[in-house]
Amino acid sequence: MENLKVFLTIKRSLLLAAMLGISATSMAADKVDAAVDGGVKRAEANKVAQERVNSISASTDKLISKYKRELKVIEGLKVYNELFRSQIAAQERRKQKLANAIAENAVVERQIFPLMLNMVDALEQFIRLDIPFHSEERQERVAKLKATIGDAEVIGAEKLRKVYEAYQIETDFGGNLDTYRQVVEINGQQQEVSVLRFGRVSLVYQSDDGKHNAMWDNKARKWVDLDATEYRNHIKKGLKIASKQIAPELFILPVSAAE
Repeated sequence: MENLKVFLTIKRSLLLAAMLGISATSMAADKVDAAVDGGVKRAEANKVAQERVNSISASTDKLISKYKRELKVIEGLKVYNELFRSQIAAQERRKQKLANAIAENAVVERQIFPLMLNMVDALEQFIRLDIPFHSEERQERVAKLKATIGDAEVIGAEKLRKVYEAYQIETDFGGNLDTYRQVVEINGQQQEVSVLRFGRVSLVYQSDDGKHNAMWDNKARKWVDLDATEYRNHIKKGLKIASKQIAPELFILPVSAAE
């Protein structure tokens, strides 16, 4: 009986120990599982954190790249602005020069205007006192000059050009040979004759039949008859040369005395 009690006690102890061992093993397994779960969660958290770090790093790299590009753009804009400032400064200097030129031009134009009027008046007087060739044409040119000078639509430079052009035409008359038809009075009758002009030193005419030959006396302001036998052939030759019917050659013309 005593042995049976001891056996049951031992069996109960073994059973309790086994149960305690199973409980301890279960607790250890729970701890291991908890530790594994914690490790997994930490790994996942680390992964998320790493992904965030990678994302932030990528964003940072993009921002740095963009910053560098913006710096290059800014440098380019600085160069462009500096060039633009130089251009603006040059344009301002040019504007000032133009403003000064306009102001000076206004002063010059005020001085030129009376000068042109005096030049046209002098030209008109010169034509009136000169030998009378192409009189209507020359007087009409002076009238047009006066109208041009008085025209507000015509700029000063154009007016001055017209005046110099008229003076150049008059200058050219002094060194060329010219012939044209004109009506003159011969023995109380109007008759058309051929006029020959050599510069401003000789103005003569000859009738179509060659009988009437005369020279212009500018001092007396009239035609003076010439000896037909002396000048008829020379005047005829001069008329042909002026009309380009024959080649230039020597011929004789009467000239007015210089004054």
